[in-house]
Amino acid sequence: MKNTKAALAVTAVISIVAAMISAPANALGTPKAQQTITWGWADGADKQHRDFSEDDYDTPMDMPTLNVTIGSGQSDSTTATATIKPGVGRRVILESYDDLTQTWSTSVASRTNASGVAVIHVDPTCTDSLTGAPLGWCDHDVSYRLKVLRSGTQKVLLSAPFTISYAASSVGTFSN
Repeated sequence: MKNTKAALAVTAVISIVAAMISAPANALGTPKAQQTITWGWADGADKQHRDFSEDDYDTPMDMPTLNVTIGSGQSDSTTATATIKPGVGRRVILESYDDLTQTWSTSVASRTNASGVAVIHVDPTCTDSLTGAPLGWCDHDVSYRLKVLRSGTQKVLLSAPFTISYAASSVGTFSN
C-alpha cells in the first residue's frame, strides 16, 4: 500500500513538473508558419541572370519590374490543400552587392500590397560615388538579392543572389 502511494506521489510530482516545463513553450500559442518569398520578372524572363540594354528602352521606367510575392503555406481547413495567404504590408528591399567593400546595400525599398505582392523597379543608372550625381546608364554587371524584413513572428527572408547586366547605349560609337 505504501509503495502504491509513493508511486502515485512520484507520478503526480513528475506530471506537475512536466506541465510547468511545457506551459511556457506554448504560452504564445501555436507558432505561425513562416512565410515564403517567390519572385519573377513581369515579362517572365529568366531569374538568375538578366540583360538590360539602354538601346532597348526609352526610359528606365519602361523596363520590366520585379514582382515579389510573400505568402505562407498554411493549409485551408475547408479544402485540405495548401493555399498561399498573402503577407500584407511586408517591407521588401532590393539589395546590391558592392565588390569593393564586399557588403550588401539597399538599392530600392517597397512594401507588399493587399495581394501580398511588392513591385520593384530596377534602376539601371549609375551615380558618382563622391557626389551622388547621376552619371547615366550603367555598363557593368550588378549582383542583387531580395530581403524581406522581419515582421512579428516572421523572420527575415533572403533570396538567392541574381545578376543583372547593364549595357550603355552604343549610339555614335560605330563607324562607316
